[in-house]
Amino acid sequence: MKKLIFSLLTMFVAVLQINATVADNVIRVVGGDISLVPAYEAAGDDWLDDDGNPITATYNDGMITYLRDVAGWNAARVRILVDPTLDDAEGYDEYLATCQDLDYVKALGKRIKDAGMYFLLDIFYSDTWTDVSKQWIPESWGMDKSTATETLAAQVKSYTTDVINELVAYGAAPDYVQLGNEVSYGMLWDSFSGKSNSSHFFNLSSSYSDQKTKIDRFASLLNAGAEGVRESNAPSAKIVLHSERSGNSTQTKNFYDYVQQGGFADYDVIGLSYYPAWQGSLSNLESTISSLISAYPDKEIQIVETGYYAYSDVSAWLSTSELNGCTWNLSPAGQAQFLSDLTTMLNNYTNVTGFYYWQPEECGNGADSDGNNRVKGNWDYRGFWELSWKSESHPLISEDALMTVKNFNHTALDVNSEDGIDAILTSLSESNSIYNIQGMRVCDTSKNGLYIINGKKVLVK
Repeated sequence: MKKLIFSLLTMFVAVLQINATVADNVIRVVGGDISLVPAYEAAGDDWLDDDGNPITATYNDGMITYLRDVAGWNAARVRILVDPTLDDAEGYDEYLATCQDLDYVKALGKRIKDAGMYFLLDIFYSDTWTDVSKQWIPESWGMDKSTATETLAAQVKSYTTDVINELVAYGAAPDYVQLGNEVSYGMLWDSFSGKSNSSHFFNLSSSYSDQKTKIDRFASLLNAGAEGVRESNAPSAKIVLHSERSGNSTQTKNFYDYVQQGGFADYDVIGLSYYPAWQGSLSNLESTISSLISAYPDKEIQIVETGYYAYSDVSAWLSTSELNGCTWNLSPAGQAQFLSDLTTMLNNYTNVTGFYYWQPEECGNGADSDGNNRVKGNWDYRGFWELSWKSESHPLISEDALMTVKNFNHTALDVNSEDGIDAILTSLSESNSIYNIQGMRVCDTSKNGLYIINGKKVLVK
C-alpha cells in the first residue's frame, strides 16, 4: 500500500510539473471569434444587452466594448481571406460570411487593439472557407497542385509578412497568428477551379513514413508561414497551429508528431477546435489534452473554436452520431451548462491558456427587407442572440452562457495579500507590456493595484 501511495504521489507531482511548464509566464486569454461583427453592423443589425439596450449605441465601441467590459473577455479572434470577393465571382455562394479581406481585418483589428484586447489573426491562405475538407490556393496566386513546393512556400512567406506589416502599420498588430485553419490534413492542396486534394491530402491514420512527401510539403509551407511572422514587424507574435481532431487523441497527437517529423516546430500554441456534435464527449477532449501535454509540455494549448446549440430544432438536421455528442440540452440553458462544464475541465490544466467561442455575435441572416445583401446564408444556431431572417434588433437569449465564458480566464488572486507577488513597487513607468490581472493591456499606470509585467505579478501600493 505504501508503495502504491508513493507511486500515485510521484505521478501527481509529475503531472503538476508538466502543467507548470508553460504556465508561469503566460497570460490566459478568453474571448471569441467575432469576425462578423462589422458585417452585421453594416447590415443594420444591432444586439440588445440584458436590459434591452442597443449595444451599438450604449457602449463606447459597441460589441467590442460590451464583450470586454460586460462579458469580461480580453481577446478576440478574426479570420482573414486573400480575396473573398470571389465568393460571388467564382460561384462560392454557399460560402457567405467570408467577407474578411485585409481592409476589413485592419479596421476590426484596430478596434480590438484599441480596446486593450489580445488579437488572434486566423490566416486562411484561401479566398474562401478552409477546414479539413476545403483548402484551396488563392486564385490570384496563379498556382495549383503542380506548383513546386518552394514556389508556393515563398508566396506563403511573403503574403504572411505583408499582411502582418499592414496590420502593424494600421495599429492592429496581432498578438497571435494562426497558420491556416483546421489544417489537420494539410493546406493549399489545389486551386479552387481544380478542387483536387488527391495529390497533397494526407490522413492521420496512416504512418508518417507512408505519407512523407505530402507531410513534408505541408511542413515546408508551415515553416514559410512561421518565417513570415518572424521576419515581420510583429516577430514576437505567438504562432498557433490548428487541428480539429480533438475528439481523437491518437490522431491529434499524430498530427503534431508528423509535422515535427516533417521539420516544423516553430510554433508556440497548439490550437484545437472542439464541438460536441463532431468531436464527441468532454472525455475525448480531456484525453487529447492530457496526451498533448505529455508529448509537448513546452507548448501552450488553446481552444480556438468551440460552441454549442441554443435551439432544439437543430436536432432535425443533425445526424444520429452528431446528436449523440450533444449530451447537453439544445437550449440557452444547455449552452450555459456546456460552457460551465467545459471551462471547469479546462481550468484543471495550466497548459491550456486560451479559450475562444465561435461566432458569439451570430444573430441571423443580416439580410435587408427584400432578403438581399445577406451576411450569412445559413445559421449555426450557436450564437447568444435571437436569430432573425432580416436585420433588426436582437434580444440576448443566452445571457447565462455568454457570462459563463469568462470563467475560463479568471483565477482567484488576493490583491490584499503579498503571497506570490514577485515585486512590490510604489509606482510604474509607462510601458507597452503592462497588463491587469485579466490580461488586458494597461495604458493608465497611475493607479495602485496588481499588474502583470513580463509574466511576473507586481503589486503597486
